[in-house]
Amino acid sequence: FIAAMYYRIFYQIAAWNEYIRETSDAKLNERGASDDLKAKVKTYRAEARFLRALSYFHAMDLFGDVPFVTEDDKVGNFFPHQISRTDLFNYIETELKDIESLLIEPRTMYARADKATAWSLLATIYLNAEVYTGAPKYTECITYCKKIINAGYSLNPDYKNLFLADNDVDNNEVIFAIAFDGDATRTYGG
Repeated sequence: FIAAMYYRIFYQIAAWNEYIRETSDAKLNERGASDDLKAKVKTYRAEARFLRALSYFHAMDLFGDVPFVTEDDKVGNFFPHQISRTDLFNYIETELKDIESLLIEPRTMYARADKATAWSLLATIYLNAEVYTGAPKYTECITYCKKIINAGYSLNPDYKNLFLADNDVDNNEVIFAIAFDGDATRTYGG
């Protein structure tokens, strides 16, 4: 299971890198994308960058110093350099702050990465910053937790409601849902 988690993290990073690489402005122009599609893809790219940051967070948290690649690295057979936990923390923090304004507003679309997802990941890395970097960042953690609370999130008084089929309705607790249902979204990996 440990190996499966490790490989899944880096498979996801490769997938996000490829999406980001293939949806650059130059590639979209080359393919004749409409202005409407380009605007949508700008948000999707920010979401992909969030998901890549989330995957790198899992790598940093679970494995420490790990291989590091971005969309700027060539696709192919090479050995990626290993990044230190501190440098990866700094990368994740910078990436999340950079995409914050590009993400959709909190609670506007169910099961989409929005500003609150970025805030929650920032709060998480700040909560454990001393482990990753040697320097505490509790004040920063509090700042991003307050942003989440001020966006309208609160604890659901009945925990089991988080797992009902209609948990996308009137649910102020779930910040980043992984959508599954028996009709349209099925997987063996969920």
